[in-house]
Amino acid sequence: MKASSLSDLAREVRPRSLFTDPVRLGCLASIGVLLFTPEVPFWLTLAVITVLQLAPILMAARAMGEGWSRRWGPKVHGAVFASSLSIDFTQIAACAVTGAMLLVRHFNGVEVLRPLSILGAAICFLPEARLCRSLLSGEPVEATRQLRTATFLRDPALLAALLSSVVICLLDRTSLWFLMISLGFLQFNAILVFLDKHLPEIEMGRSRGWAGLVLEREGRRFLLLVASLALVPLRVLGGDRPAWLGAAGIAAVIVLPGLYQLMVTGARKVGEMFRVTPPPPPQTFVVLPKA
Repeated sequence: MKASSLSDLAREVRPRSLFTDPVRLGCLASIGVLLFTPEVPFWLTLAVITVLQLAPILMAARAMGEGWSRRWGPKVHGAVFASSLSIDFTQIAACAVTGAMLLVRHFNGVEVLRPLSILGAAICFLPEARLCRSLLSGEPVEATRQLRTATFLRDPALLAALLSSVVICLLDRTSLWFLMISLGFLQFNAILVFLDKHLPEIEMGRSRGWAGLVLEREGRRFLLLVASLALVPLRVLGGDRPAWLGAAGIAAVIVLPGLYQLMVTGARKVGEMFRVTPPPPPQTFVVLPKA
């Protein structure tokens, strides 16, 4: 593989910096402007909406045609797919919160701006944390192996689904209404691009169709991220109890297999510590007489 291809592959797997991600950077600037500007004129509204439409444009530009995640071969497909999944989900979340802030400024005043601004800034800055950058190895083949064999603690997509489920269940009702409107109107095209981009790239094993989405690791990552977004209308329309039950189901699907894997690994380690190695069989030597 050429040096340029290796650098492109490393760039696909490595988390993007805030200053190289125009979507998160634009959302952060929009959050600051919406928080501190006394009035929101028409040109500022158009500017913020333009920033919000960067996410689907960049998602589509990074995936020109089917098979984009298999461009570098099957050995690194898992790392490329999971990295793209988590990056695109982060951008959709940041744009949804920024759009909710824009709607709040136009229709509800500034009372609920502060929690939304804190949430939006946290989404934009969270990928910059050292802990998030150290989840996966920088080497694509090793990162694919970690995603295949390690627990959810090394999986950025599963951690994003778990964290977003908790945040949606803890957010106040007014902010949640505006967040649902932002997802339904301002980010509807981004969600469609997200589905169209990643759904055909899921690597199926023996299971096909909907069974493959549930049984295969990549299918579960994708479904759990989409399910965490579905908690927003579920809590708005159905109330807190169905939302908490849905979040508990998402957490159980993510956490229980990891706990089982940790228990099996720990039991194997303990068994190896107390394993009694049988002594080697006695050796017999035949002494031949001298001629």
